[in-house]
Amino acid sequence: MTRRYDIEKTPEGSWDIIDVFTGQPVVEVGVPLIDMSIDEADDLVNLLNYRDREQRSDVRGLPRPPL
Repeated sequence: MTRRYDIEKTPEGSWDIIDVFTGQPVVEVGVPLIDMSIDEADDLVNLLNYRDREQRSDVRGLPRPPL
């Protein structure tokens, strides 16, 4: 299954989380996930991709991914 989210380094050296399907920065609860440290971005992108895999598995009737 394709990972929906990835991180992208900005020219300023910070990191943004990008929706690879749209090419746009991710916005969660009205907050754009931009200008983060690499550690923050890496942790959040892993959580977002896990949540997305769970949601897509539920829709397709597939088993949930392992933790």
